[in-house]
Formats: sequence, structure tokens, C-alpha cells
Amino acid sequence: MADAFTQYQNEYLQIRADIRTKLDHDVPSLRGEERKAALRRLNMELDEVDEIVDQLELEGKGKAKLMAQVRAYKQEVKGWKSQITSLSAVSDRDLLLSSRPAHSSYPVGADSDDDEDTSILSHSAAQRSRLLQSTQTLSSSSNRLDNAHRLAAENEEIGQGVLNSLVGQRMQLTNANEHLEEADLSIDRARGTIGRMIRLGLILWNKFR
Repeated sequence: MADAFTQYQNEYLQIRADIRTKLDHDVPSLRGEERKAALRRLNMELDEVDEIVDQLELEGKGKAKLMAQVRAYKQEVKGWKSQITSLSAVSDRDLLLSSRPAHSSYPVGADSDDDEDTSILSHSAAQRSRLLQSTQTLSSSSNRLDNAHRLAAENEEIGQGVLNSLVGQRMQLTNANEHLEEADLSIDRARGTIGRMIRLGLILWNKFR
């Protein structure tokens, strides 16, 4: 159980690092549809995190130290969800106003080429990050599926062993019943033989009396 807990814990810590980076750096710098798409992906990742935390709670049940860690993870996930809600509530207009200086001499278009290059590089980096995260998510899901298959195979093997044991016990009971029937038959035969011997003895006794 401890090994399974550690495995799920490692998955949680890997995803936690990625979620923190996205919440603190990636998403705040995005605008429009890219921002909305990033938030949707974060919500999907949090669904996966909820599943991992559920598995951690299942594996740590009955162990105070492990359950304390699970409670801390739950509180952390709750904070991420609140942060996503706050990021979702911020409009593009608010983002635009917060990124512009207050005076009217803001040099519009002065560094448009540099901004465009930076935007392209940022977008490319975000795509690579999303691809890497998708690969890690797929790998984690595959590992959990393999664990589920392994547990199913072990349970099937145990069930087959129990069934074989029951079949063996049934055969033993059947054999014992057959032996009892043979014993009853032998007793009946012996009873008949003894009866005939008694009758023969009475006949001989009356004849020679």
C-alpha cells in the first residue's frame, strides 16, 4: 500500500509543478481565446488531480501520517480552483487596461515587431508545454490503467483458487457420501446374514431338543 501511495504521490507532485507554472506565469500572460483554452485545460488537469487525490486517500486510509498529507493536498487543490475562478473572472478589457501605462504618451506601435516576435515565441513555448503535459498525462493514465488490470488479474487468480478449493471440497464430500452408502449396504448385508444364522440356530435347536 505504501508503494502505491508513493506512486500516486509522485504523479501528484509532477502535475503540481506544471499547474503552478501555468497559474502563476503562463495563464496571466495570455489573452482572449488562448487564455480561455488554457483555463479549460487547467480545469481538465484538476479533474485528473482530483482522481489522484482520491486514490491517495484510498491508499492512505487508516494511516494518520498519510492522511495528513492527503488533507494538505486537498487544501492545495481547493486553492488552485479558487485561483482559476479568479483568473476566469478577469476580462480582456481589464487585462488591457492593467498592462497600459496611465499617461497618454504610450508609444503605440513603437516596438510592434519585437512584440510580435515575442508573442510568437511565447505561443510556441506554450504549445510545447501543452504537448509535454499531454504526454505526461497520457503516461500517468496508462500507468493507472496497468495497475487496474494487474489488480483485476490478481483478483481473478484468487477467485479461481477459491473456486478450485470449493470443487475439491465438493469432491471430498461426494466421496465421503459414497463411502457412507457402501458402509450402510455392508451393515444391511451383515444384519441379514446374522438374522439367517439366528433362524438356522433356532431350527437346529428345536430339531435336536
